[in-house]
Parts: sequence; structure tokens; C-alpha cells
Amino acid sequence: MAFEKLSNFFGMSDEENYNTNNEVNEEYISEEYTDEKVVPMSAANNPKKTSKIVISEPVAYSDTKDIAKMLLSNKAVIVNFSKIDDSQSKRIVDFLTGTLFAIDGEIKNVGDKIFLCTPQKFEVNQSNSN
Repeated sequence: MAFEKLSNFFGMSDEENYNTNNEVNEEYISEEYTDEKVVPMSAANNPKKTSKIVISEPVAYSDTKDIAKMLLSNKAVIVNFSKIDDSQSKRIVDFLTGTLFAIDGEIKNVGDKIFLCTPQKFEVNQSNSN
């Protein structure tokens, strides 16, 4: 009895975190230990895994959906608007700007009719060499 009181005081007999088979309750772990620093095992086992950059040359506004899907799957996209007219490219840039706003990404004009769209965890450094 004294041991149970002492155990309860130190939280050692916290039965709500264990099920009847003495296995840890997964809800408790997921709530208690979620952190952005947690890396999936596949990424931890493959430290040389590279980020993907996709080059897209849309020919119609309907291609925007595919570009947005790539951004949502954490791929950076270089969009070349040389094969589409200016009014359509403006509509696509507006759509992609909204998509990137939603995922805290960024869009930059990197050349004539060329834009770089990056998800949140990409960092873009611009060199000003003349």
C-alpha cells in the first residue's frame, strides 16, 4: 500500500498510458512526443536523399493543377512560361501564388518568363554577380 502511494506520487503507476497487455498507449505517445525534429526512419537511414526540383513548361491553364500537386508534395518547381501566352501565364502565377501562400512557400521571378516556386523548407540564395 505504501509502495502504491509512493508510485502514484512519482507517476510510476500511471495505468491510463498502458492497456491491459502492458503495451504503451499510442495516443499518449503521439500527443506527448510530436515534434518537427522527428525524422521518418527512411530519411534517417538515407542521409544522402536529395530534394527534388521539377521543371515545368505549361501549355494550358489546366497544367497548373499538376504543378500545385508537386508543390504540395514538397518539390520545388521551375516554371517556364515560354510556351504559353502572357494572359494565361498571369493566371497560372496567381494560382501558384495562392498555393504557395497556403503552404508558406515562395515564388520568385528568376528570368524572362521563368519562375521558381519553392515549398516551405527550401532556401533560395540569390547571387548578385555582375
